[in-house]
Amino acid sequence: MQIDMSSTQLKKLLMFLLITSSFVVKAENFALDELESWEKNIIQISNSSGNFHKFEVYIADTKSKRKKGLMHVESLPRNYGMLLKFDTPRIASIWMKNTYIGLDLLFIDKNQTIIKIHNDAKPLNLKSISSKLKIKWVLEINGGLAEDLEINLGDKIIFF
Repeated sequence: MQIDMSSTQLKKLLMFLLITSSFVVKAENFALDELESWEKNIIQISNSSGNFHKFEVYIADTKSKRKKGLMHVESLPRNYGMLLKFDTPRIASIWMKNTYIGLDLLFIDKNQTIIKIHNDAKPLNLKSISSKLKIKWVLEINGGLAEDLEINLGDKIIFF
């Protein structure tokens, strides 16, 4: 099938596609763009092999920020994450409501030691994922990354 269009019609179509595609890109990144206003820190994970893995993390240090988390974020750069921070150690539960990307959840105790890893939490799943023990932080990173980087129980988090 061939479509005949004048150059004016073609220009209008191209302009329309350009404008609408920019809205789509903007909408896709809106949730991540919103996080840019949050405090960010650099952390490292020291694994049992002696390797260090650096992450730039958004800090979720209030109840409302922890509740929002990575909801509506459609992609996360490989070396980024979110650090949920609690004032006092507690048993914490996480769910994936409105979370569009798979995540690895690293539960970290008051000694900055990873005590539980939940690999590849499924997007949009409403099932609660519990730390089972008292923790001070939860680090959320892209699903599958903990295994790729050989991050294991007992590994340490280093704050800068």
